[in-house]
Amino acid sequence: MSEPDDNCDTSLAGDGRFEDALKRVNYAPGMLLGLEATRAEQDYFRRRATRHGYWLHGAGTVAGLRVSIRAEDPGNDTDNVRVRLVVSPGVGVDGLGREVSVAEPYCVDLGAWLTAQFEDEELWGALIRDGYAAADNLLWLKVTMRYQDCASGLQPVLATEVNAGTDPVQPSRVADCVLFELIAERPDDVPAEEHLFAAHARIKPYDEIETNLGERERAQVEAAAGATRAQLELGARLLHSLGDDNQSLVARQAFLTDPAQLARTLLARLAIRLTPPAPDPGLVVNPRRIEVDNLVRPFLFNAAALARLIRA
Repeated sequence: MSEPDDNCDTSLAGDGRFEDALKRVNYAPGMLLGLEATRAEQDYFRRRATRHGYWLHGAGTVAGLRVSIRAEDPGNDTDNVRVRLVVSPGVGVDGLGREVSVAEPYCVDLGAWLTAQFEDEELWGALIRDGYAAADNLLWLKVTMRYQDCASGLQPVLATEVNAGTDPVQPSRVADCVLFELIAERPDDVPAEEHLFAAHARIKPYDEIETNLGERERAQVEAAAGATRAQLELGARLLHSLGDDNQSLVARQAFLTDPAQLARTLLARLAIRLTPPAPDPGLVVNPRRIEVDNLVRPFLFNAAALARLIRA
């Protein structure tokens, strides 16, 4: 649960460029193909899969990825004890439509992480600024996931520059990995706007796009009732969700500055009760002071799960 290094996230920016037309290699006899063609071939197929996930499935948890805390109960809420934060194996899709597959549990020493933040005045001040709710004396953190590239399998290569090194190496593989992050955020600060597609503008409410409908279209909606009307209204909202100009597929402005922010997908929220502020809130790492909410996350339900729900 740390920031990626220089070998990670090599495809992050490109994965969010939904306005780019995809191009695949056109093989022909006598054509000279090099490294660029191989990369273009890989990029075409992986980005097609990513866009499929983004547009047709959305972002969220498919199965697993449960966040929990593990610690010995000290019998009180005043002693500092070792508390670990664990994310279980599971499958999900991040905000840019990229599959996240976790085959083993991930763990971080939450107490050590919190203590390190608390002992650094600047870091703790940032946590309090972004995550502290004074009314409840709670520090709010969210656990997020997103896909990331991780280079691996270093092997010797021919040097391409003079004095590039006596033993130049390059990674021979790029592994599909996951990045879990702890971020301070009060639930009340989360925008209420609906974003089915993370990298695009919000889906406008029906009353904001109703005037864009034709007379016959509005009559169909008004004549319907119940679930049928709700379905027609949603369809109308989706019809007008991307606009009509040449910027319709360009990501939101936030993406242009921080694509990682759009890729992050919520897994859980942590509420940590601090000691009474006198004058500043203090920290006691104790399992009785920490609550985890996993159900606040978005879920993705496949056809089999929905079929079972209908039969229930």
